[in-house]
Amino acid sequence: MADTDYPWAYLFDATRLGNKTKHLKLTLNESDRAQIAKAYDLIELIELEVDLDLRPWRRDGLAARGHIRANAVQRCVVTLEPVECVINEEFDRTFLPEQDSRGRRRRDDDTLEVDLDVNESDPPDYFEGPQVDLGAIICEHFALGLDPFARAKGVEMDEKYAPNPEEEQKQDEEQKPSPFAALEAFTGKINKS
Repeated sequence: MADTDYPWAYLFDATRLGNKTKHLKLTLNESDRAQIAKAYDLIELIELEVDLDLRPWRRDGLAARGHIRANAVQRCVVTLEPVECVINEEFDRTFLPEQDSRGRRRRDDDTLEVDLDVNESDPPDYFEGPQVDLGAIICEHFALGLDPFARAKGVEMDEKYAPNPEEEQKQDEEQKPSPFAALEAFTGKINKS
């Protein structure tokens, strides 16, 4: 997993899973929701619930399938008015310890292979020690469910601020060097030699 800090952590001891599937239902309290709301610049995070199914994966790994349900209040990107946002995100992630059962580091040893199934959405993440931070994964997928351009109902952007596709294309063409200018510069270098 990335070394990025997330606003909420939920550590799960992967060594205690055994050979069984474990179901967890997490309902975040007001304090935890406030931390997440602040981190993602929300006006409010009204509720956030997560259903998780954790199961063994490979010999010493962990698979987590989850469903995130949340109600958040974002700011309209045009008027800054409150906009309600309902998040319904699902994820399916796999994890392997950084060290295999023989104590070898998986990340540093290029000879170790990780088989990937084409049906899996992501390659496995690595975790240090016995614990996996499921809170980081939940925060990551929660953020993906937010509307990056939330707008209040009926609000349209003023046309004068909207980009003109013809103007953008003209600017792109002006910035590109002419192939003939590039050829002229190249032949100039050759002739000077």
